[in-house]
Amino acid sequence: MEASGTTGRPLGTVGEEQFGAGISQTLETAGKRPLRIRVAEKQLALAEAEYDERVRQLRFEVRARYAEYAAEDERLQIVERLQQAYRRSLELTKARVEQGDAAALERDLLLVELSRTEAQRAAIAGRMQAARAELAKLAGLQDSRAVEPPVTGPLAEVRLDLGELQKKSLAQRPDLRAAELVRQQGEAQGSLAQAEGKADVTLSAGYNRVYSRFDEQLGLTPGGIPTVLRDRDDVLTVGVSIPLFGRSRNLGNIEAAVARTRGAQYRREFLERSIPLEVESAWVRYTSARQAYQMLDQTVLRQAGKNLEVIQSAYRLGQLRLLDVLNEQRRLLDTQLAAVDAKLEVQRGMADLERASGGELQ
Repeated sequence: MEASGTTGRPLGTVGEEQFGAGISQTLETAGKRPLRIRVAEKQLALAEAEYDERVRQLRFEVRARYAEYAAEDERLQIVERLQQAYRRSLELTKARVEQGDAAALERDLLLVELSRTEAQRAAIAGRMQAARAELAKLAGLQDSRAVEPPVTGPLAEVRLDLGELQKKSLAQRPDLRAAELVRQQGEAQGSLAQAEGKADVTLSAGYNRVYSRFDEQLGLTPGGIPTVLRDRDDVLTVGVSIPLFGRSRNLGNIEAAVARTRGAQYRREFLERSIPLEVESAWVRYTSARQAYQMLDQTVLRQAGKNLEVIQSAYRLGQLRLLDVLNEQRRLLDTQLAAVDAKLEVQRGMADLERASGGELQ
């Protein structure tokens, strides 16, 4: 709406005044408003897809860091149990040395092994605290002490086969959905750019009242008295405004939207081809890690424990040296730590498989 007033009084011109009011309304053509709404809806859906994609990546990072934290805790427990066994053996060996029943070398060998495990424990405890702090940072906690000790349990098993996981990934991956939304947004922006290249129509209407006085000309009132002539005009104005421009007015925006749409299309096609391969790679990693862990846990560890018991019995009977027992103890420790590493690889493979498939599998 518009209002205006004109007067000559400030400049000494008395009797010349004009007052007016008007209204105008622009009528958009070519469906510009619905197209703008469509572009905004695609932007909102794209923001939601990008949020889901960040959640997918963050879930993987949290699961991977938690697996590392749990693995360090398990390593720490293994080393601490070994330390306790070494301390008990050292106390017994010291007593035997004092009684002259064992050589001092055996005591010194146990002291070296105990010191070595203490160094291992310190290194593992440091890595555990670092993993705990990193996990607290990812989880948005202010204090790493808020992270509870990990709970150990049986490894989860994926119940879907590779083909089902690949289909699930194509249906649920938010980055693929985002690529498709970018393509749709580019199409909507292209249609909007084409529509904005067409002229809008502006309708207007106005009313003006004009006062004028003629000082040098006199007239008569109905009573016959001479008076200055005055004039008042009421004017109504109606108008239509249409800007004139060529078809190339918005050509640059149209070409840019077409280029964005084409790029998003290529991105989506790339993801459709690469996502199944990504799932297959994560699947192979998970299944091979699980097989390796099962072999270590069910076969190698049991046999290594039996071997240590046999060697310890032979040592007590005087058939082997303490050094043989310590070497076998080291092999068992290495096997236990290797089993922890294999378990960690399984958990990482599970997290990677969930990230590749786009959803939880447990």
